[in-house]
Order: sequence, then structure tokens, then C-alpha cells
Amino acid sequence: MLKSLDFYILKQILPTLLISLMVSAIILLLERMLRLLDLVVGNGVSTFVVVQMLFNLIPYYIGLALPVALFLGVLLAFRKLSSQSELDAILSTGIGLSRIIRVAVLLGLFMMIFNLILVGYLQPYSRYAYRLILFNISSGVLETGIGEGVFMNLPNDYTLRVQEARRAGKELYGVFAHHQSEDGTIVTLTAKRGRLITGGLDGTTNLRLYQGSRNKWSPGSYSSETISFEVFDWPLNLEKLVEFRVRGGDERELTLSELLDYYISDGIINSKNVNSKVQSLAEENKIDSNAIRAELHSRIVISLSILVLPLLAASMGIMTRRSSRSFGLVFGLILIVVYHEILEFFEAIASVGFLAPVIALWAPFFLFLSASAYLFLKTEVVSGTTPVQNIEDKWSNFYQSIINTIREKS
Repeated sequence: MLKSLDFYILKQILPTLLISLMVSAIILLLERMLRLLDLVVGNGVSTFVVVQMLFNLIPYYIGLALPVALFLGVLLAFRKLSSQSELDAILSTGIGLSRIIRVAVLLGLFMMIFNLILVGYLQPYSRYAYRLILFNISSGVLETGIGEGVFMNLPNDYTLRVQEARRAGKELYGVFAHHQSEDGTIVTLTAKRGRLITGGLDGTTNLRLYQGSRNKWSPGSYSSETISFEVFDWPLNLEKLVEFRVRGGDERELTLSELLDYYISDGIINSKNVNSKVQSLAEENKIDSNAIRAELHSRIVISLSILVLPLLAASMGIMTRRSSRSFGLVFGLILIVVYHEILEFFEAIASVGFLAPVIALWAPFFLFLSASAYLFLKTEVVSGTTPVQNIEDKWSNFYQSIINTIREKS
């Protein structure tokens, strides 16, 4: 059970963690939003579709921001406790640092489980949904081609004729459109120009017409109604003429269960009874088995690394009287970035079969775990020195020696 000390420390961690998570995710989304806005201008994509795409990017960016947010939350909490001598007061009562860090480790455990769900299930589906929208935008439901000067008979009793089509059929000139509904109502539209605006996940398309007229004839009234318009949107309820591939175009679109099933069946036991769904996904999309194994190990290692972060963050956050306010933060962030780049590098090596994933990905993880545990266990606040403080002192001496050398030569 959590006690008052745990709740107090948790109260110090959560605000920074949540703010860091939110700010990091928003910054990453805004950066991508600037790119996606080009689709609105250049491809006639609606703002709603851009929102759909951004929504499907959220799981990916949360996965990037989560470790940094946890690290900053724990680091700044322990920095505050140590700078205000609260940590000294707690330690003087006989409570050890291992007991103080317990709630942060429990929070890391919760974050690890959440990240497993995120990278194991939410990201594969959202990645596929994002690529599906991109496919619908780039190909459109009429990608097979709009013939100029010919009547095209489309599904659901649509007829379309254009004098000129540009940009893969998305910009149209001299447009004639005709549709007859089930009750016999006939709608005919003519316009000087138009454009196809592709929808989102369902692939729906609107025909946006400019400077034209709309004629509607109803069989019951034996009369027609004609109106002129400057802009008119006409939804084309077309069946998709071009189908996107099934989910599983690469290993990152497979869920954790599918990766594990394939790995156990084909990688360890080497059984012929591989799950038919996973096998068909891998074979249809020509995914290499090494890439599947590397992806599985990578997701597990990244999630387990989150559990280690509180140890590293506490070591970097605890300050002595000689500590600078920024060294632990900067040094810790550099370690995390370097560790992330190392994992990506060795995952790429493992995915092409140059090195077994067990070695390529787990060796850096255990090195990271050992270094974090060493820094935490060697941290002695009461004695006034920490391993991070020693590193800072050596760096300061080295930096000062360089400055002195430059001054002497000048």
C-alpha cells in the first residue's frame, strides 16, 4: 500500500510528467501538421482528413514522448526534494533512497505496461490507418483514370464526362455529371470546372464543382428544377476502384500478439503450424523473418527500458551543494538519446540478419540497466557526493583546462 510519503513524492512527479508529455506530443504533432497542411492546398484534401491523419499519429508521438516525460518528471521531483533539503530530512529519519524511489518505480511499471499496449496494439493499427488515408489521397477512388471526352459509367448509376482532366484526374474542366436514384429522381450537373476531394478512411469522394448549374427532375411531379451555383459539393458514393493492401505491409503494422505468434511458431520451435493469419500477412507482404524477430525484441526492450528510467532520473536529479542546476538534466537527456539511437542502429542490423536480436538489442538494454543501477546505488546524498557530481567535476576540470590552454596560446 502506498503511504503518505509515496503520495507526496508522486505529487511532485505527476505535474511535470503530464505537462512534459502533453507539450512534447503537441510539438511533434504541430511539426507534422505543417507538412500535412500541404495536402490541403496541393491535393484538395479536406481539413477533416488532416485531423484524421493527426489523430492516427497520436499513438506514435505519445510513444516517443512518454520516456522523456517520465524521466523529466522523476528528475525534477528529486531535484526539488534535494535542493530544498527535504531529501536530507527524509534520509535522516532512517528511510533509505531505495524506499523513497519505490513510488517512482511503480509509476515506471505502470508506464511500461501502458507502453506495451501502445506499441503492441495501438501503434500498428494507427500506422496502417494513416497509410490507408495517404493511399486514398494519392490514388483516389478514380485513380484508374478519367477519360477525357468520354462518358464514364461509374458504380451506383453515376455518369461522368469531362473535357479535360489534370493532376491524375483531381482537377476537371468542362464537367458533366449525371445520377439517377432508386426512386427515379434524376440529377444533372454541368460546370466550367471541378475537382475531386478525396475522403479519409472510407475512401469517399466529393465532386466539388465551380460556376455551373444543377437540374433535378422528379418523376412524381413531371417537372424539373434548375439552379445556378458558384460552388457546389456533390458526394459521390462510389465503391472503391482501387483497394489498399491488407494490414501488415511491414513488421511495424503487426500487433505484439502477431509478432509473438510468428516468432514462437517459426523462430523458436520452427514448427510448420504457423498461425495462418500471421503467415499470410508475412508472405503476402514479403516480410523477412529477421525483421519480425527484431521488431518483437525492440518493442519489448523499449518498454522495459521505461522501468529503468526512474533509477537514472533520480541519480541525475539529486543535487549536492556543488551541483549545477543543468548538468544532470542535460547529461541524462544525452544518455537517453544516445541509448535510443543505439537501439535503432542495432535493430536495423538485426532486421537484416547480421546479428541475432537477442544480442543486438538485449546487450544495450542490460548495459543501460547496469549503468542506471550503478549510478543509483552509488548515490550518497548524506556524504555530499554522488557519481553524477564526480562526472560533473571531471567535466568542469577538463573544460577549464581547455579554456586555460586557449588563453595561454592567445
